Amino acid sequence: MLPNIQLLRAVAAYLVVFVHLSELLPETPTTTFFHDKGYSGVDLFFVISGFIMVYTTSRKKITASQFLLNRIRRIVPLYYLVTFFVFGIAITFPLIFQNTSPDSYALLKSLTFVPFEKSPGRIYPLYYLGWTLNYEMFFYLIFALSLSLWYDMRVMLCATSIVGLVLFGRYVSSPGNIILYFFSQPIMLDFALGMILALLRDQISGAMHRIPVLPWLTLSFGTVSLLTASSLLPIAPSFYAPPTNTFVTFGLPMTLIVMAAIGLDDVRTRGQPWQCFQEIGDASYSIYLSHFFIVGALTAFANHVHLPPTLRIMLALITIPLTAIVGICLYRFFERPVRSILTRRISPTSVT
Repeated sequence: MLPNIQLLRAVAAYLVVFVHLSELLPETPTTTFFHDKGYSGVDLFFVISGFIMVYTTSRKKITASQFLLNRIRRIVPLYYLVTFFVFGIAITFPLIFQNTSPDSYALLKSLTFVPFEKSPGRIYPLYYLGWTLNYEMFFYLIFALSLSLWYDMRVMLCATSIVGLVLFGRYVSSPGNIILYFFSQPIMLDFALGMILALLRDQISGAMHRIPVLPWLTLSFGTVSLLTASSLLPIAPSFYAPPTNTFVTFGLPMTLIVMAAIGLDDVRTRGQPWQCFQEIGDASYSIYLSHFFIVGALTAFANHVHLPPTLRIMLALITIPLTAIVGICLYRFFERPVRSILTRRISPTSVT
């Protein structure tokens, strides 16, 4: 994987961490700012995901069934682990998760990545961070279908399908159809832009190498846009939570930032501290799914003992490396070994 893309995965993970870390911190303009901008981490993940799917399938031709099997091995084991963990807690200690009930039908939908209205106005699975994985798995399905229909045109087929779906949802679909509403939200366009970046990677890299200042200008413009877009173009309210009208406010700036990372692919990113960020990038999925348990537990502790603002800030600073350590351990001792076992036992060629 490209080193700079891995660095951005680390950034995406910690943008999401900051969303939940704001609950631990005293409410100030700074914490509110980080909370609001933290949602952009999801858009960054989606742009990167679109990019990676095209980049990896360009290097080695793969069938639709192989592709889906690889994605399932990557996503499902850890997600099922945390989902069953939440389900078990909801049964044993029902007061801990106020909006989560141990409903077997909800569990089945969560495990099959089918969106549903968990509580009035809220479309979340049992483990609520899994809402992004519903989008990921749906995107993988569209991409796999594109692979099977016309491999060389997979990007245009998939991107056209996504754009058509979003337009249908905007102008035709009703919010009453939860599944269609959810999968036709503008945030889906992040995947399309990531795919297009991968398709044009050589041209982007060549242009930015010819004009050395161009990637830095692109990075600066993307960062400034990210920091200011919500003031100029506020996120339109969604009929349901989570917020999914973030394509213009967050998706476009994040696309520019990923584009800059492509242009800076020859910048030296070895040694400390880059190696640390690379490792966080490798473990970004584990950090994403595990951090809420850590942040939630420490926030509950801080609220229970009525920690003063100064100690809350200190606890938050400790939480940042703690989530990285736990996520990296989870990646090394669960996510990666389980994926390796599944790869050995279930050969991709057996499903072709």
